[in-house]
Amino acid sequence: MIRLSDIRYRYPRTGWVLKGIDLSVDDGEYLLIGGGNGSGKSTLGYICNGLIPHHFGGMLQGSVTVAGLNTLKQNVSDLFVYVGLVLQNADAQLFNSTVEDEIAFGLESLGVPGPEIGERIREISVTLGLEDLLSRSPVTLSGGEKRLVAVASVLVLNPSVLLLDEPYGDLDWAASEKVRQTLLKINQNGKTVIVTEQRLGNLLEDATGCLILDEGKVLYQGIAQHVHEALSRAHLLPNYSKRHNKPVGKATLLSARDLSYRIGEKEILTGVSFDLRKGESVALIGRNGSGKTTLLKHFNGLLKPSAGKVTFLGEDIRGKSPSEMAAHVGLSFQNPNDQFFKYRVKDEVLVGPRKLGKLPGEWTKEMWDVFDLHGLLNRSPYRLSEGEKKRVSLASILAMRPQLLILDEPTSGQDGRFREALAILLAALDNLDFTLLIATHDLEFAHAIADRWIVLHDGRVVGDGSPDALWGDKRLVQLGALPSPEAGN
Repeated sequence: MIRLSDIRYRYPRTGWVLKGIDLSVDDGEYLLIGGGNGSGKSTLGYICNGLIPHHFGGMLQGSVTVAGLNTLKQNVSDLFVYVGLVLQNADAQLFNSTVEDEIAFGLESLGVPGPEIGERIREISVTLGLEDLLSRSPVTLSGGEKRLVAVASVLVLNPSVLLLDEPYGDLDWAASEKVRQTLLKINQNGKTVIVTEQRLGNLLEDATGCLILDEGKVLYQGIAQHVHEALSRAHLLPNYSKRHNKPVGKATLLSARDLSYRIGEKEILTGVSFDLRKGESVALIGRNGSGKTTLLKHFNGLLKPSAGKVTFLGEDIRGKSPSEMAAHVGLSFQNPNDQFFKYRVKDEVLVGPRKLGKLPGEWTKEMWDVFDLHGLLNRSPYRLSEGEKKRVSLASILAMRPQLLILDEPTSGQDGRFREALAILLAALDNLDFTLLIATHDLEFAHAIADRWIVLHDGRVVGDGSPDALWGDKRLVQLGALPSPEAGN
């Protein structure tokens, strides 16, 4: 189905991203492509469906054929029926006014009859649990919900090869399992499936083959079940140090009291109450659509509650603007593209400290080291991989040294090296008078970095306590607010 021979590729004005890749994907195969951030995984996917070189330009050497067609001599639209691609950044793929229109768009473009379109939408909506979202605008969805809609919009087209670029990036454990089972069923029915992913986990049980890239070269190619040793040697599986709970003072930094928030008739948050004490490391856990991101945006003034209040150091922040709160509360967004407005990575990281009158110093240099930004400083943040963008967005917030550091899904799309390095950095912040609040689906990471978990479900706090106590709480598992410990992450 897909044949790549001696592939070398570089984007315009960059070095070589792929350096001599040979790959054959046969009909009915399930191929898992892994590797470090910037290793070339997404680039390899773009080559398989013709976006490279037709859309991205650059220099492509070697030969690529899809279903016997030379991709250099075909338009991307000619390859559309052969290879369906789900992009890593879901926002880049969603542009219709409703979820239903989004799923229908590709079918309408192919001239599928109306009754069949309706039936296909119903089937895929039930499969992925999207029935209640069909009338919603994609812009109102959580990051994980957007991801599911993007997957549905491609799955519904029934292409010969289904290619997904980091489909689990923003998904919770339940949504990930839905996608996993759907892909497995599709593959068992004879369709070729290719997945690029950082979160390998149970996918290794499903894949027939595995390709691991590192710095544009093949690190491992073979049976998926034998890849763990190669991943461990390359530090692509995080090895977290055991966290030792530190004593935390009694002083309250931030307090939420009976906080509620609604959009129209929809209640997003209901009666949320908790305190954050100075020096705490807290993980905010919850399913897609539980209200985590909405809650975080109340803490730096981006959103105002419909009822209740938020206080910071005892002062009601309702009248405070995000710019006024920036010196005290730093929020790194779930989608880093929403955070950028400079043309160089170096300027992006330094803009906050400069506005606050904090001159670059040793702390800034530490940001370059921890987030591995030295080679990116003069590049545009908009031209980076999604994983590299995430690192820049985190560095730009941490560079301001806020009292409360809020990270929304910081490990999404990140390799094991970064997750391990970030855990080490956050542990080091314990001694620097930082308070951390981290929303994440990555429960292993949350267990490694947080002294306390706050569990949000359907806009309400349903659990608040130590990670060890909550992760095994049968009530929370039955509620669907947490997975069982046996299910993993």
